[in-house]
Amino acid sequence: MGYVVCGGCAMQVQTANWNAGGAIPCPVCARGVEVVVFPAAMRPVAGAAPEAIVTGEEASCYNHAANRAVAACDGCGRFLCTLCDIPVSNLRVCPSCFEAGKGGVLDQVRLTERTNFDTIALALVTLPIPLCWLIIFTTPAALYFAIKHWNDPSPLFPRGKWRQWLTVAIAILQVILIVSLVVFIVRMQGGNR
Repeated sequence: MGYVVCGGCAMQVQTANWNAGGAIPCPVCARGVEVVVFPAAMRPVAGAAPEAIVTGEEASCYNHAANRAVAACDGCGRFLCTLCDIPVSNLRVCPSCFEAGKGGVLDQVRLTERTNFDTIALALVTLPIPLCWLIIFTTPAALYFAIKHWNDPSPLFPRGKWRQWLTVAIAILQVILIVSLVVFIVRMQGGNR
């Protein structure tokens, strides 16, 4: 559990005075101190303590020979104790496989979480075409998605950049169309006066 100090004299505020519902005078400088912390800060730290090996027939952790293994790494197959077991989605991996993404173990987790921004951008630039006034709003959004996510990793089934190129090309044509229409309308109204 951490500690909190008075802002005036740096005296440690006792945990019994945390969340007291108002300012409490500091015992040293008499300055009013109010400490409001989340309940989780007052809870004792509880980690998963590894179990020790009792008999010679039990498997030990690859990294900690005295600890009983509770799982095998889905990446390298090494036995892991509760300290080394890292749950990722529905997988259990060791720290080295987690760090390195070894053998593509974590790729299947990452790939299921990717968004196809190229499809979103292409839809934003093409679907509103029948409603001409709507392209005023969707064209900038389509350009934003296409350019911001240009170098994102490829989705589950890799595709080329043609969707992004097509989005940018259509968006540029739409911007030219919008500007041309505005200029045309301004000229028409100027000629009617």
